[in-house]
Amino acid sequence: MKDNSSWSCSCSWSSWKICLLSVLFLTETITAVKLPPKLIIPAVIAFGDSIVDTGMNNNVKTVVKCDFLPYGINFQSGVATGRFCDGRVPADLLAEELGIKSIVPAYLDPNLKSKDLLTGVSFASGGSGYDPITPKLVAVISLEDQLSYFEEYIEKVKNIVGEARKDFIVANSLFLLVAGSDDIANTYYTLRARPEYDVDSYTTLMSDSASEFVTKLYGYGVRRVAVFGAPPIGCVPSQRTLGGGISRDCADNYNEAAKLFNSKLSPKLDSLRKTLPGIKPIYINIYDPLFDIIQNPANYGFEVSNKGCCGTGAIEVAVLCNKITSSVYAVNGSFPALLAFGDSILDTGNNNFLLTFMKGNIWPYGRSFSMRRATGRFGNGRVFSDIVAEGLGIKKILPAYRKLFNSPSDLRTGVCFASGGAGVDPVTSKLLRVLTPKDQVNDFKGYIRKLKATAGPSRASSIVSNAVILVSQGNNDIGISYFGTPTAAFRGLTPNRYTTKLAGWNKQFMKELYDQGARKFAVMGVIPLGCLPMTRIFLGGFVITCNFFANRVAEQYNGKLRSGTKSWGREAGFRGAKFVYVDMYNTLMDVIKNYRRYGFSNEKNGCCCMITAIIPCPNPDKYVFYDFVHPSEKAYRTISKKLVQDIKNGLA
Repeated sequence: MKDNSSWSCSCSWSSWKICLLSVLFLTETITAVKLPPKLIIPAVIAFGDSIVDTGMNNNVKTVVKCDFLPYGINFQSGVATGRFCDGRVPADLLAEELGIKSIVPAYLDPNLKSKDLLTGVSFASGGSGYDPITPKLVAVISLEDQLSYFEEYIEKVKNIVGEARKDFIVANSLFLLVAGSDDIANTYYTLRARPEYDVDSYTTLMSDSASEFVTKLYGYGVRRVAVFGAPPIGCVPSQRTLGGGISRDCADNYNEAAKLFNSKLSPKLDSLRKTLPGIKPIYINIYDPLFDIIQNPANYGFEVSNKGCCGTGAIEVAVLCNKITSSVYAVNGSFPALLAFGDSILDTGNNNFLLTFMKGNIWPYGRSFSMRRATGRFGNGRVFSDIVAEGLGIKKILPAYRKLFNSPSDLRTGVCFASGGAGVDPVTSKLLRVLTPKDQVNDFKGYIRKLKATAGPSRASSIVSNAVILVSQGNNDIGISYFGTPTAAFRGLTPNRYTTKLAGWNKQFMKELYDQGARKFAVMGVIPLGCLPMTRIFLGGFVITCNFFANRVAEQYNGKLRSGTKSWGREAGFRGAKFVYVDMYNTLMDVIKNYRRYGFSNEKNGCCCMITAIIPCPNPDKYVFYDFVHPSEKAYRTISKKLVQDIKNGLA
């Protein structure tokens, strides 16, 4: 069985609960069900609330949805799918553990395929419950409506595989029923929507409704049902805040209601075994193990059990799941903004209005971007700064500071100051007529003034000091100023002396950013310059191999940067700063050497803009490089997962 105890948890009261549930879900469920060997379970099908909702609410007009960041930050490619968590939810985990599939799609997913129906879907809707009033209060899909969708599902399956196979799938699949939390927390206590009921009669209403729902499933041919009890609702962050007093203890009345409901639910299921021949309903006790995790988080590898990961961690849910204060960033390990400096690896359009030939706002750049627009990014789609911003849970697109208009929201969540062709060698940017390090620092000062005007001085200072400062310097210095022109030779600089100077210039650049309030620096090494398509053509010989000397100089510079990131933070001039080294070289080199393993078919040539590719290739995702020097969007995405995690670990 997989060890999920180290998963990071995020976001709302519902997702906080889901993430903890996920840790113990597999053990509790599979132990309770006690599956005999060689038992065939063709599908996992889920009903209920946000615990097993995999996106049903995305197209429902309700505020109870989470198809936006920071939800989904640990899902595939960091996509917010509508799951109330940072990654997968219990339905997904159980389906994978049973060897069926790793993702259980929502029934209303517009991309749902016929084969998905045969292995299971989720009908669950975040905010729903056993009480018919509960889903109406927040305009989500009731259990009755979930059953209607299930009727549609059965008909579709029959049309695909026939009556007999349909009956087999329905009878042998594992059905999950998870509800009750929203009834107690929202309908009964928070909104007081059932004043005519006391706790005892209300929990009886809930358990009766659960029994009726299982009976209806039985009528459709369902035989294997795992029914979950209510968790310790009074211990979720929002209920601690609302009902736990000044010390935010667990709200005992909520927990007592949950236990009372559970005490009635289990006997109801036992009774169904006697009255419904062949049914196998299993009660899953989630309350006790989850309560133990909350009371003893360190025993399970957690540090915090009384707060959620997003916002203040105290009350946020769904659309309120956000980031607010400096203390939140420190406690939660989140970042309010990404601010990018340096060269074309990060530039998102700052060169568009400069008098330079270093521009990416012309076709075929941007062919994979939204609406196939050439935005000034040096690639087919998004560049590394965009992808890092998404990976950090901030936003998918990092705008250029020098674009014609940036909204207050853009400023608060970060912009890009980088300029394609720039470098820290004073010669480099002047050679290519692009933004110098000094220009970028001046733009940063202007940004801070604008941020103070829109967010206020205090919040502006908090944003800047907690933002990730992503710096990519050195690629053009080594590739152009050192190898491409005679300037370094004229200055009598050996590779060792030049790379030492580069590391020093980079440190000086970051000190200027530090003096403006920046504190969290992600310092990128240079990429394998000897393996760029352009370098291979001019210096790679007959078989266009990587150029050893260019790579050696790149590694030499990276070694000095890596060493610097370990020591600069201890210097008095960088008091309170954090540095993390971002290993662009080795992660990209791994993709180049093992390109087929990562789904590429060409690692030597660019997809476009070269003598070997005057006409752009049909599929940029097959190429490690898009043009003669810049990686493709897919290459950036491929290397970003590890590198973003390194940034989180180093700067949180």
